[in-house]
Amino acid sequence: MSAEQTERIRRAAADAHTALQRLTAATAGLTPEGCTVLLEALHDGRTDGLLVVLGGLITATGEDLPEGAAAEDIDEAAAYVEDYAGQRLARARTTLTAQEDQT
Repeated sequence: MSAEQTERIRRAAADAHTALQRLTAATAGLTPEGCTVLLEALHDGRTDGLLVVLGGLITATGEDLPEGAAAEDIDEAAAYVEDYAGQRLARARTTLTAQEDQT
């Protein structure tokens, strides 16, 4: 990997970190409705939630690795982020929406 590519990766990761910090700061004092909006941004059940994008990035990281423990761990990590965490967030969003409807 070239030094330029390494620097691009580091800069992009720093930008993503900063954006997530801004998102975290924006969550101060969220109402249940605000939580629902945030959860949808994280995992919308389609293809453009932040967890899906992160899972895709993790998957891409392991695509060119030889078969073995590292590649398997990367695949499992991507699946955990996209599927397991996404399912949990979808359930939480459904629960919050139901609670909002009751009030």
